[in-house]
Amino acid sequence: MNSIHRVGLGIAGLVAVLVMAVAVFVQGSIGGSTAQAQAPDQNSSDSAAATDATALDPETIYINPVPTAPVITVIHTPRPARRKAAAPVIHVIVPSQTSDDGGSDD
Repeated sequence: MNSIHRVGLGIAGLVAVLVMAVAVFVQGSIGGSTAQAQAPDQNSSDSAAATDATALDPETIYINPVPTAPVITVIHTPRPARRKAAAPVIHVIVPSQTSDDGGSDD
């Protein structure tokens, strides 16, 4: 980056900070003067508040009540237990032994 660019960025940063400082100062001084102008005097506020309170009639405002929400009952039932798989049945077929003498074992 050239030195010209660095100088330009430095000046732009200083200008931005200066503009923000002036804006904050102006807004603070304007806000402070309007707050002072709106504040009532302590001497006249007691008599003004007394006459204003007696001059105003109370106003009754009727508001419809909020309807009650319907009751929803949630019942959680447990899932049925899973049956364990039965042990596999193994069928073993053993061939019969035949003898030459007609099937008798002596």
